[in-house]
Amino acid sequence: MIKKYLSKFLPLARGRMTRRTLSLVAAIAAVGILLAACSAKSSAIAATSKDFGKDATGTVHFWARAATSTVARAMVKEFNASHPKLKVILTENQPNEAVTQLATALRAGSPPDLIGLNDINMPIFTRKAQFVDLTTPINALPYESALSPGHLNLAKYDGKNYGVPYLADLSMLWYNKELFKKAGLDPNQVPASFVDMLKDARAVQKVGGSGIYGFSFAGDCQGCLGFTMLPDVWATDTHLIKGSIGSETANITGNKPLEQLLTLYKQVWQEHLAPQADQTQNGSTWGKDFLAGNIGVFPGGYAVVVNNLKGAALKRSEIGAAPLPGPDGGYSTFDGGDDFGIPVGAKNASGAWEFVKFVLEKHQQLQYPDLGFTPVRTDVLSPEYLKLHPFAEARVCASHHGL
Repeated sequence: MIKKYLSKFLPLARGRMTRRTLSLVAAIAAVGILLAACSAKSSAIAATSKDFGKDATGTVHFWARAATSTVARAMVKEFNASHPKLKVILTENQPNEAVTQLATALRAGSPPDLIGLNDINMPIFTRKAQFVDLTTPINALPYESALSPGHLNLAKYDGKNYGVPYLADLSMLWYNKELFKKAGLDPNQVPASFVDMLKDARAVQKVGGSGIYGFSFAGDCQGCLGFTMLPDVWATDTHLIKGSIGSETANITGNKPLEQLLTLYKQVWQEHLAPQADQTQNGSTWGKDFLAGNIGVFPGGYAVVVNNLKGAALKRSEIGAAPLPGPDGGYSTFDGGDDFGIPVGAKNASGAWEFVKFVLEKHQQLQYPDLGFTPVRTDVLSPEYLKLHPFAEARVCASHHGL
């Protein structure tokens, strides 16, 4: 079903990244003072050198988010086993601490050699030139044109590229095909509008049974809500925030798609189509009710579902997936995941880039779906790949179009 809707979905994809400034505003204010006094020495081998990222030795200190640690652990283990002269040491940043920890390390003059940072947080550091300019080595990559433009754009500032895509995630609309069948719905008919979502949720609710609900959301998780609700507005080509960082203007009053979205969730809640526990769901167990087979319609993250399929009651064949719809049609998604950045002052920037190139190789990229995420190179989108990982098709296509 995903292929059926991509023809409508992809034309909406270009230029979405400027709409993701909402999460940056508070974070920039919080770390601005920390970064203001940062200074550090440059790496021994300049990023513009032809020897940058070749035959490096010593150690590379790599910080990665705990939320994406499955990829980090696997890549570090494989790299260390095949590179006896260069060792990568992994440190996992705890949830919501990566930005503050990196800002503190930069101010102290002791940053890691490499960081895997939530891509939406990259501009906090790129606008203050706290990452090594990787424009030259990125342009030299033979697969540069296949890298996710969305991730690349978030790492660009003032014409320079300070980061490279690392791993990908996105928000999607998931639904339980088995519950759809029991409710008398077509299990191959993707909910294509707010009317469809509400109608399908109501039908599933009538199926009854212990713990069965038509809809589910994380009511006390701002990030989860933004990740899954904002695309419903973007699908109408409407912005909530306009302008560059530091010059934003809000578009709230009179925003019809936003009013329609909030009305949809209000109806879901008033009609008891979602579990009462959703009111206090902070994201820690987000999606578990869907994977248990108890939810009909679930706006959620790609990794939230795919990363937890093993051992789940709900089987892969029982799950339907599509980009998130707008009020009256159209489709969009929230491009998520991480970017690699080499902080200014890194002691082994050349070694860090050697590890980055290793991770971006096709062999490593093809391992991503089994680790709960998707590749950042669209040239892995072969028929064989899609057959093995059908949910990843929308992710790779959306990424390629800069969503």
